[in-house]
Amino acid sequence: MFRYLVSVFLAFSIPVFAWGAPGASAAEVTTWWSRATKAYGLADSYSASRTTISIEELDESGAVKSYERGETRLDWSGEQPRVIVVTAEKNGKDVTAEWRKRYGKSPPRSQDGSSSGGPPAGFDATPFDPKYASALTRGAVRAIAGGVEVPYFIKTDGGPVEGIVTFSSSGDVLEAAQSWTDPPFYVSYMKSVLSYGYQGQAMILSAMNIEGEASVLFVKKRFRMSFEFSDWKPKQTAGS
Repeated sequence: MFRYLVSVFLAFSIPVFAWGAPGASAAEVTTWWSRATKAYGLADSYSASRTTISIEELDESGAVKSYERGETRLDWSGEQPRVIVVTAEKNGKDVTAEWRKRYGKSPPRSQDGSSSGGPPAGFDATPFDPKYASALTRGAVRAIAGGVEVPYFIKTDGGPVEGIVTFSSSGDVLEAAQSWTDPPFYVSYMKSVLSYGYQGQAMILSAMNIEGEASVLFVKKRFRMSFEFSDWKPKQTAGS
């Protein structure tokens, strides 16, 4: 399950006025993008030791019907890191014990909260993942206050993904907002906002917000999920 939202997809059609913002050339953005892809690949050497999770079910108007929130940490004392549920609540009730039982029975989790089996085809697509580098095309660069925005398109086996990356004026990646434009039949829509940070030379995912609607046993469920990742450690030295 991938972690996910707020005001998600930055509209392609809304003009952005950035007085005094010089922007960046296409050549500069190409260099930034290549650097970010390399830095994102380096993040495989790190793991987030702390994750905060929020899962909300929404009604048709977007209001919250029910929620679950919790915090997990990785215990590095053994040969393999182990997920520890610190605290959890559901609709105001303490469900820490239930979460611990759930994590104890579930397959091992990745740093973003997904199971080891992985998401459906294409649902793991992000703009700087080296896995999708050859399937990604970029649109025209446009200046905004303090940086630039770059539209992108990723062709995946699970359908196309469209989004916008925001770079700072110095070329650091700030966030990417994207939408799956032709998801599987059981998913009405899905969109996400990915926030990035840096750990040494690596570009890590600091937060993920996702919103969507899916059919569960023929009943449509609208959901919103958010994940925040912190306390990053090198995998090879985390247990030392």
